[in-house]
Amino acid sequence: MRHTVTRSLTLVLVVAAVLIAPPAAAATDPALPATVRVNVAGLGTVSAEIGSTGSFTATDAAGNVLYRGSAPLVARRDVYRLRSGLALPDRRTPPRDAEERAKRVALMREARVEQAELGPYAIVIVPFELAAPSTDDPIGEVVMRAQDVPVVHFAPSDGLLEYAGRAYRGTLDLQKDDEGDMIVVNTVTTAAYLASVVGSEIPPSWEPEALAAQAIAARTYLATHLHRHAGYDLEGDTRDQQYDGRGGETSATVRAVERTAGVIATYRGAPIEALYSANAGGATEDSENVFPNALPYLRGVPSPWDDVAADSSWGAASWRWTKEWTGPELSRYLRQRGIDVGEVDRIDLVKVSKTGRVLEARIVGSTGTRTVGKDTSRYYFGLRSTLFTVSKHPGGETEIVRDTDTKRIGELAVLGARRVSTTYRIDWDAAHEIHHLTVAGYVYALPARFVFAGRGDGHGVGMSQWGMEGMALAGYSAEQILTHYYTGIALSGTSGP
Repeated sequence: MRHTVTRSLTLVLVVAAVLIAPPAAAATDPALPATVRVNVAGLGTVSAEIGSTGSFTATDAAGNVLYRGSAPLVARRDVYRLRSGLALPDRRTPPRDAEERAKRVALMREARVEQAELGPYAIVIVPFELAAPSTDDPIGEVVMRAQDVPVVHFAPSDGLLEYAGRAYRGTLDLQKDDEGDMIVVNTVTTAAYLASVVGSEIPPSWEPEALAAQAIAARTYLATHLHRHAGYDLEGDTRDQQYDGRGGETSATVRAVERTAGVIATYRGAPIEALYSANAGGATEDSENVFPNALPYLRGVPSPWDDVAADSSWGAASWRWTKEWTGPELSRYLRQRGIDVGEVDRIDLVKVSKTGRVLEARIVGSTGTRTVGKDTSRYYFGLRSTLFTVSKHPGGETEIVRDTDTKRIGELAVLGARRVSTTYRIDWDAAHEIHHLTVAGYVYALPARFVFAGRGDGHGVGMSQWGMEGMALAGYSAEQILTHYYTGIALSGTSGP
């Protein structure tokens, strides 16, 4: 459970309780496996296209060859077909372009004709189908059908396998997750996995000591989170660690993994729960203020180096941020997340930690009151962190925005602010008369709203990734970074990558 520091920070984090095991007594360092199995399909999928930069082979669970070639295969669940065999387009997956949209329209016309001829029982549902689409046939030639999601193994003959716009080393498997949904699992060497995680979690251009610290934290996290699923080891997103396949791997991240090979963070001889987040906002948090357990090595510590994010064009929002909601917008947003108190009247910050993080917030509305605790306020209010204050503004205020500040102009449009006037730049000529008039900005009348003002990005427990980079820039080593953020730990060697 951590929040990635990469540029793609639009992911909405669904906060859940994390059961953190208490530290064990002195134990033998675990041997990491040579390969790991990573779910790269997120929460499951109804359609998965798997291809290759070269050629590949697809086999079933018994090893029988289903396909060998270079064209991609598409796996679909619950495929609607007419009894004649004609497949109907999957409306759950939007067409990729105008050409595919036109082909879908033609297919639907043909399907309606057949359905009229075959009667009300013309349509059948195929639970699982694997097909090879072509330019002329977006549905494709069927390679395999099954009554449930089978195991299908994809191995490259040359090149790398591709899924969902990313290339992957190793192999891919279609299979079911713990809930029975269709997923895609990448089996890859542990070293390649770690090299990708480092570059997926933080920019590979960051300081070598920051990359090394991230590599050790990622390896430690891996050591404590293996074997938690029936058919795979880890999630390939921020539920575990962000993993972008070959795209996250660079020569710098490979070097970081190689130079720290086998090193993990331990407490009393056992690997730690190596949690980390994007930006702690100036101070990390005690684990029990976010998650259920108090762990001795996850203590809140100062993190003044987090402010290095302020100098980054894309990272500044992880240091200081604001989030504005009108009352009706916030009420709708809360209802979508299961909280209905009518029209929100006020938000009381009932309990705050010593670092300033909100531990308990009370939402008071026209029809009821609801209290949210610990890290869940991030989810319910749509915030980057729980290190925030909130104020209620009655409306009627004005704000001047530069015409070049398209981000703020967009935010105000979403907020429902009203543009009331325009400001101009005036160029005067030698005779002191107006020579040129250009738009400089706009004046907006702001509606009544709640304003959340905060710092940081993520849960704030353990290592701060921006703080890690700030420490590296200040000359600290990877070991100094890790021992600062994880109280009382040691760095130990283990067999494996």
